[in-house]
Amino acid sequence: MTGTAQNKSTAVSIVLPVYNERESVVETLRRVQRALADADVQHEIIVVDDGSDDGSVEAVEAGGVEVRLLRHESNRGYGTALKTGFAAARYDLLAFLDADGSYPAGELPRLVEAARDADMVVGERRGYDDHVSWARRLGKAILVPLANYLAGRRIPDLNSGMRVVRRDLVERYWPLLPEGFSLTATLTMAFLCAGRRVVWLPVDYAARAGRSKVRPVSDMTNFLILVLRTMTYFRPLRIYLPLSVILVLASVLVVLVSRFFLGKVMDVTSLFLFIAGLQTLLIGVIADLVLKVLGTRE
Repeated sequence: MTGTAQNKSTAVSIVLPVYNERESVVETLRRVQRALADADVQHEIIVVDDGSDDGSVEAVEAGGVEVRLLRHESNRGYGTALKTGFAAARYDLLAFLDADGSYPAGELPRLVEAARDADMVVGERRGYDDHVSWARRLGKAILVPLANYLAGRRIPDLNSGMRVVRRDLVERYWPLLPEGFSLTATLTMAFLCAGRRVVWLPVDYAARAGRSKVRPVSDMTNFLILVLRTMTYFRPLRIYLPLSVILVLASVLVVLVSRFFLGKVMDVTSLFLFIAGLQTLLIGVIADLVLKVLGTRE
């Protein structure tokens, strides 16, 4: 069954994860408050401090913006900060964006309005590549095509940090959500693979204030693992079927190479690869049937 957006409420809980964002957090909060007040959107603002030690908390408290301030005693990760805010939210719509000034807070009302007819609305970043390192661009060039293949469609922006999403669906996929930066990509993959309605709206992306907390190598590795894990949960055949074909073809290649170049047939190696290919296919088929029975892909 394909998910259909049914939530018509525009009351929204805004979650801002903060980790050493003293330079930009107050201005971001003011822009959020101004945009939603001008659009007459009922809202609350939740700031989740993830163990900042640069005075971010004091800046928020003295900033003059009415917020609910939640604190982690130590740094627990971007994803955990968002989940803390989600769990404390009062409203059925959840919105979040970074506190570093890179996302246009003035676009929030437009995303909230679009959420009337969608399960998740994502701010598609325009100008993103102009403000990130070559390492992050390289990671994107490698991982985005993989995500597109696994999801079965082109994803305009896989891990944008500005979104509006239905709270009940976030809770449904709660066990899948990681502690780190890959939470946004996991949400994207989970929603698309479950047939949810996801809408991308273009937003201008600016240079962030302060230093990025992203660690290209480790975060890219964690992201790859999470994408594969999410796909195993939703669409296992997209992983197991190609792997099975590769193993079977490898067994045939071993037979051909050993027969024509070595003058003998490597029965054990080719047989092992062929059986491994069949077993991989069977695992994928069984996983797919289990998911259909359990109804995890609506």
